[in-house]
Amino acid sequence: MPFKSCVDSDDYDFDKLSDKVDWQPNFVAPVGYGEYNLWYLLNQHEAVLDDQTIVLGEDGLIHIKYMEKDIFSYEASEVLGFPDQSSNFLNLDLNVPAIGIPSANLPQIVGPFPETFSVSTDDAAVILKEVNVNSVLNFTLSNPLNTEVDLKVSLLSGTKDGSTVVETYVVAANAVAQTESLDLTNLIIQFEEPLTVSNFIEISFEATIKPNTGTVTGTGDLNIQYQVGNIELIMAKGDFGDQTIDIGSGDIDLGVDFWDDIDGNFTFADPRINIKFDNEVGVPFLVTANMTASNSDGLTLSLDPDNQLPNYPKTEAEVLAGIEASILYNKDNSGIVDFMALPPSGNISYSGSVRINQNLDGTRYNPLAVGNNINIVSGNSSISAELEMDIPMDFKADNLSISDTINEIDINDADKMLKAAIIITSENGLPLDVKIENIFFTDAAYIVLSTISNESIIKAAGVTVTGEVDPSTITKEVSRIELTEAQIKSLNDTENIIIKAVLSTYDEGKQSVKLQGTDKLKFSIAVNAQLDLSN
Repeated sequence: MPFKSCVDSDDYDFDKLSDKVDWQPNFVAPVGYGEYNLWYLLNQHEAVLDDQTIVLGEDGLIHIKYMEKDIFSYEASEVLGFPDQSSNFLNLDLNVPAIGIPSANLPQIVGPFPETFSVSTDDAAVILKEVNVNSVLNFTLSNPLNTEVDLKVSLLSGTKDGSTVVETYVVAANAVAQTESLDLTNLIIQFEEPLTVSNFIEISFEATIKPNTGTVTGTGDLNIQYQVGNIELIMAKGDFGDQTIDIGSGDIDLGVDFWDDIDGNFTFADPRINIKFDNEVGVPFLVTANMTASNSDGLTLSLDPDNQLPNYPKTEAEVLAGIEASILYNKDNSGIVDFMALPPSGNISYSGSVRINQNLDGTRYNPLAVGNNINIVSGNSSISAELEMDIPMDFKADNLSISDTINEIDINDADKMLKAAIIITSENGLPLDVKIENIFFTDAAYIVLSTISNESIIKAAGVTVTGEVDPSTITKEVSRIELTEAQIKSLNDTENIIIKAVLSTYDEGKQSVKLQGTDKLKFSIAVNAQLDLSN
């Protein structure tokens, strides 16, 4: 907070005074006036406006707030994915005798032949109950007969538009590696009970041997190779296993400059770190977080928070819309009070993991059990998280060192002063004792010309039982600091006054106080001089 002051003895007509008067007492020259609140005392240290982290909360208290976006995220594919599926083979005996079959005895139906095949996932422990996918079923067909064969394929476990998927392919006579495909767009598969990790699907094949112009001949079987390909997840339900997902690691630079600029000891009563989730994954997940703070002196401290289970979507609608959830680390579930008292002027490093389908006590959560919520995930599901630090200015402190400068001082003709004193008049509406330790007179280049060492104390305002300032205790105080002869002489060249002070909360830092946006310290500084007018 810069100040301006200008006092020049030439502004006064001393020739009107009697020659018999050698000096005039109690000449008062105002130097500066200040009105401080904690908002200023903290934000003055932020070099970039956008870095300012001091806000006024809805509770009326001043808060230090910091946000770090995208500390981690993961996609649905990390919970449930479908790798390339294995090929399945079926040799369908067409029952054609060596002598052949006269066309007059055709067509002849062979089958149906039911088969099962498994849809595999990235995690072998995943049990699927229902999936909605876009996919394709690819066939490679070889026909040993000299006539066409109609191959009817029925996907018994799947429906499209509410109907069983059925398709018939004409396999050419003597076909070798004929390719066909079955469109499975928007396929819904209900897996058969009892559910297993094999995720079995039922399919049925039925062949119809068609007549030709003569006798149908050929040896061997109708060879069928089939494979599910390009599975694109729309929605899935089931038990997605007990998986551990690494959330990675990183560093958070809080960028709070005042941590570096204020020395001393302070303890915040209720600091909080909140990890906020945008969650579209319908799976319970246990978060293990590790956080370590470091300060500019190289000291470190770990937060060691308890594991927590944030809320998660439990219906298809919630999965599609997403929900907001959070994990709060506070004074009751972590060592955050000591963590923030370090203070973390360097950075906060983090790492951790997410373990799905885990209860808070470490036991396995069974989403298929009666009464439990089934796991649900969509193809677009994701989780993203951001970290918010919130420190209400409810704290205890002692020996907090601060400084401020009064600029553009202009006190001429200091050689006419016989005596001088600095007069500080204050009204302290902060619950902080302010002890002025040193006042430095400097020139324009901030070179110290003289130093005033003093132990003047501007007493803290009293507080209520809940820690807020009691307005009835705010009183005006006047402190007088006598200047030496050398200090008086330095006033001629003084252009800046630097004040170094130490703050402590009410009752010598023993009681926690709450700082509100309306709390302020008012003070004025003046020079009281006795002038030698004969000089």
